[in-house]
Amino acid sequence: MKREKYMTMLFATCVLSYFMMINMSMTASAEDLSKYYGKTTSQQKIETFIFDLRDSYINEKKLIQYANELTGLNLSDCEYMAKECKNEKLDIFLFLGVLRRESNFNPSAIGTSGERGLGQLMENTAKPVAENLGYEYHSDRLFDTKFNIKLTITQLLYLINIYDGDLHMALTAYNRGQQGLDDYMEKRSHANNPGESEYSLKVLQFAGEYKEEFDKFNN
Repeated sequence: MKREKYMTMLFATCVLSYFMMINMSMTASAEDLSKYYGKTTSQQKIETFIFDLRDSYINEKKLIQYANELTGLNLSDCEYMAKECKNEKLDIFLFLGVLRRESNFNPSAIGTSGERGLGQLMENTAKPVAENLGYEYHSDRLFDTKFNIKLTITQLLYLINIYDGDLHMALTAYNRGQQGLDDYMEKRSHANNPGESEYSLKVLQFAGEYKEEFDKFNN
């Protein structure tokens, strides 16, 4: 009888410990994610946080609703953005940070050097990206929200990949161009992370703020 009672207590303790471990793991995951954007080293990597099955607290419909309220884009465009980020394993909050910094979420934005649309793409960047994707290109298509989202995601991921996941280098290159990044880093060769720029820091700041806002929105 005592043995059975002991085994029952042991089993209950194991079950309780298991659920405590799961809860602590989820809490740690959320805390790690909130700290992620604060990193400024060259080792900062893109990771699939949002649609990882372990992050089951993420509600995709709420994510689309949040993007709609944040950006003012219609639900169809926000759903397309979320699905493209999911398919390409790109952190959507980072992407939203880029759009905020580039165009303040204005699909009709035109920059002083001819940049167009949400991602403020230059024609000499947008045309080869579109052609590599097999899309027909003309400059006015950059005002098409979904077309611009697709090209911006493609260009951003290209830069992240060639700079081995260094977000500061990738974002600074997105802003300045690849040659512009080389020139910028040459002048900052003494810095801990020569690729870090006001632009990259601002995008990461926006991304962190949006992630925190969504955590509250999602709960």
